[in-house]
Amino acid sequence: MQKCNVCKEQFKWKELLFSIWRSYKPIECSHCGKRHVISFVSKFFVSFLIVIPAVVFGLVIAPEQGLSKPVTFVIIVLMAFVISLFLPLLVKYEYKGG
Repeated sequence: MQKCNVCKEQFKWKELLFSIWRSYKPIECSHCGKRHVISFVSKFFVSFLIVIPAVVFGLVIAPEQGLSKPVTFVIIVLMAFVISLFLPLLVKYEYKGG
């Protein structure tokens, strides 16, 4: 999991998750106070991991299984939520100085 680029203190999973859920809100290290922002590549990665499964499920799997639109929507939201729980293990934050 991500550590502070300055003091190497490990960020908490909860901090990273809430940062992602709050539109990539910057994280401040609890040890040294340095502010970190999510990298561009990680933003792309997060979007890819959420959107691609949703599109595949919504356009391919759900119609094939005859699922209604409300059921499909609920499943897509649940999928996005479950995927988001693993994202703090994968995203990278950068210290931008200043």
